[in-house]
Amino acid sequence: MNDLMQRLQTWRLYGQRILAAGDPYVVMAAKAASALTVLLSVNAAFPYRAVLSRGLIVAAVSLLCSILPWTYITVFGAVFLLGQLSALSLEAFVFVLVIAVILAVLSYVTLPGCGILLALLPVLLSWKIPTAAVLLAGLFGGVTAFVSVAGGTAVYYVLRLIADNAAVLSGAETVTASGETVSTLVQRFLLLVKGVLGHEEMLAAVLVFSLTTLLVHLLSRADVDYARLIAVGAGTVFCPALMLAASRLTDVRIPAGTVILSAFVGLLVTLAALFLTVSPDYPHTEKVRFEDDDYYYFVKAVPKIKLPEEQAEKGED
Repeated sequence: MNDLMQRLQTWRLYGQRILAAGDPYVVMAAKAASALTVLLSVNAAFPYRAVLSRGLIVAAVSLLCSILPWTYITVFGAVFLLGQLSALSLEAFVFVLVIAVILAVLSYVTLPGCGILLALLPVLLSWKIPTAAVLLAGLFGGVTAFVSVAGGTAVYYVLRLIADNAAVLSGAETVTASGETVSTLVQRFLLLVKGVLGHEEMLAAVLVFSLTTLLVHLLSRADVDYARLIAVGAGTVFCPALMLAASRLTDVRIPAGTVILSAFVGLLVTLAALFLTVSPDYPHTEKVRFEDDDYYYFVKAVPKIKLPEEQAEKGED
């Protein structure tokens, strides 16, 4: 077992060095891939303007995002989405524009830099694996990262509501799936408002993901060894448990298999991220106390794991 752990630690440090050596290019590739995924997802869900669905334009914007900050992926995703919705219906365009402005202000005020979650979470929710983003936001985001998590979750359900009622919103039909007759602009707009306010599944998901993000963040900052691993484990259990409990308490029916699979995928992704970013050597933690005329100081020093050759060099020195 000790040999296996030593090998894993060695592979991790080599992986960290490889990523560090190619850091600018790795980040650029990640941005381009994320932007491409978001834009393709928008065009697949709302293919109403052919010009925005052209491969050359999508590729060009994705490459542009690779050299811009992460938040610009959300900006361009919103531009593509609004462009597509403007061809579908004025009501859907205005409704999403108002939501986008509100979320942009909230994201800027509470936690600049986490706006990427507004674009990626709807994609991951459509893939049924949102837990990965929730856990990563709690680990690496600030205490207000839950705002972006809640916003991204709400965006997914709003877009799903629009997609489900696309024929009614475009004026091609006048009867919704629930049997309600909708014919005027005001009625179509109210359809979206009532659909969001009465969406129990959306409210449950927003609450569960927000609470999970806060839990993971608070536990990961605790002054105990292996705090981040404890936080990931707690979040992996808490999120599906609370989601299934919400399903039982409301009329929402969420497949248990989907929730558990999402938690498992989130656990693997988050552990991989920790594996490549964090390497504390907890067994060799040192605690030091010293004082001056006014204060006592208590310092906890956790060394980083070193490669065997580095430890040998240090010993020789």
